[in-house]
Amino acid sequence: MRIVVWMLALVGVVTAGCFQVAPQPPLPPTTMSSWGPAGGFTLSAGPSACSGHATLIAGHTSVNDPCFTGIDNIVVCTDTSAASAVQCSPGAGYLAIYGSGADTIAYSRLK
Repeated sequence: MRIVVWMLALVGVVTAGCFQVAPQPPLPPTTMSSWGPAGGFTLSAGPSACSGHATLIAGHTSVNDPCFTGIDNIVVCTDTSAASAVQCSPGAGYLAIYGSGADTIAYSRLK
């Protein structure tokens, strides 16, 4: 009888160990920095990142956001509506965007 109890206890311990839920993996970093011979950069992602979409009105628009601090900001812009050229010019508190017609432009500032 004791052997049966010990066997059931052993089976219970092994079964309980097999059904444990693995812990959640850590969240990816929201900021990455890199440096190379040509210079360095810091890339930020997530809700605090300075990025979004803007629709052009007659080929231009501007985005007012305090995350744009000056003309030395590095901004990546792409036309999501068509394969058209787009120009983005950052300034203190704004981003001026020029493109074609009423296209939608995705932009992001690299920090």
